[in-house]
Amino acid sequence: MQTGFAIDPRQRLEAEREQELVRLGADLGYDSAWTPAGPDESAFERCLRWHRASGLEVGISVVPASGRDPAFYANEAIRVWEGTGGRFVLGVGSGRMAHPAEEMRAYLEEMRRWLPVGLPVYVAALGPRMLRLAAELADGVALNWCTPEQVIWSRRIVEEAAAGAGKPTPRIVSYIRTCVAPDPEQARTCLGQAALEYALGPSAYRRHFKRMGFGPELQRLEADGGQPSSAFLAAAGAAGGPGQVRGQFLRLAQGLDLAIVRLLAVVPGDAASVRLALEECRPG
Repeated sequence: MQTGFAIDPRQRLEAEREQELVRLGADLGYDSAWTPAGPDESAFERCLRWHRASGLEVGISVVPASGRDPAFYANEAIRVWEGTGGRFVLGVGSGRMAHPAEEMRAYLEEMRRWLPVGLPVYVAALGPRMLRLAAELADGVALNWCTPEQVIWSRRIVEEAAAGAGKPTPRIVSYIRTCVAPDPEQARTCLGQAALEYALGPSAYRRHFKRMGFGPELQRLEADGGQPSSAFLAAAGAAGGPGQVRGQFLRLAQGLDLAIVRLLAVVPGDAASVRLALEECRPG
């Protein structure tokens, strides 16, 4: 298994601190650096800056297909692919498509016509239909918010679909949200807030968390509020004090080809907590 890390610009880190963390990630032995993206060029620029600062392979996970046409993302991807000497991965998700399992096939097939041979494309997938589509058309399948059991379930679907299409199994990759702070409860609260934005948000993620057995908990949280259970937090990511988190991360990384430490600042702009998480989950 390889290990990458991801810094989200919504963590509001100062640009200089962000660059320092990327260089630290390279020094600690991480294999790649990743960023989420919106429907513009900013994530592509971020990848170029990070590669120049660290020499690491860089990736976007993921651009929203509903945001721009395939040619826009492909042209930006080519620019970064060439600027990094081929050390770039483009991740694509459906975004707000009304019928993603149907619309993404045509979108990805058009995008491939623009991209050079060899530029890897990963596709975000949660449910069985998108997992099968990604298995057929992508070089990697980008999971999200998955328990180890859900990774096994997803991999089985991907392997079967890839075999049926006569192609090798794509890489199975996933973000693992990680928060480390001197106050363990503060770290767990941070993780819980991040998870509930998804679990109680878009319908695809609601279905995903229900698929993992958290339907009753989501109903409770919507009806009565309160805090998510320890079981929910253990499924959502890794959080706690220094020395408490690495084991959680490794448990959630089981079955992945690439585990990406999605670094959470315990409060916006707090580079110190991001550094703790980066150090805690270093490869090896």
